Amino acid sequence: MTECRVSTVSKNYAKALLDVADEFNSLDLIKTQLADIEYVLQSSKDLQIVMENSSISSAKKIEILTSIFGNKIDEKLMNFLKLLVEKNRFGEFDSIVTSFNEFLDKKSNKKNVEVISPIELNFETKSNILFKLEHKLNCEVVPHWTVDESIIAGLAFKFDDYVIDTSVRNKIENLCKNISR
Repeated sequence: MTECRVSTVSKNYAKALLDVADEFNSLDLIKTQLADIEYVLQSSKDLQIVMENSSISSAKKIEILTSIFGNKIDEKLMNFLKLLVEKNRFGEFDSIVTSFNEFLDKKSNKKNVEVISPIELNFETKSNILFKLEHKLNCEVVPHWTVDESIIAGLAFKFDDYVIDTSVRNKIENLCKNISR
């Protein structure tokens, strides 16, 4: 899972977009289209440079976005992109998308959890872990499986602002701290 710093302003824009999408019953559509826009922006260095260039007028940037996305995205989302350009907030697009997805996950009772293990886990083990996590967290878990051989054995879980580390490496580090006191 990648870290993305999200400002209060980004959260406010994301919340507003979520409210509009919810009002028009288009949450899934907006989520998909945001991902598509994000992909296009990340794929085109030239487009990123143009959108970040303060010497290019808002009208020109809107014209460019309209020519790229035009009728390919929901009208409300296109208006949202125009608003970001007009308010000089387009640079926060990635963090707005991150925040939008977090709000949407919370609304639909989903939680992204990074599960770190020392080896690649088989399907049965992953299913058991997922089952236990969903019961413990009382929500649908979207797992992100990661292998880190340095944890030796056990598992570590990262979600929200929490880290639950049951790894042998963590137990050894804690033991060393207690011995050195």
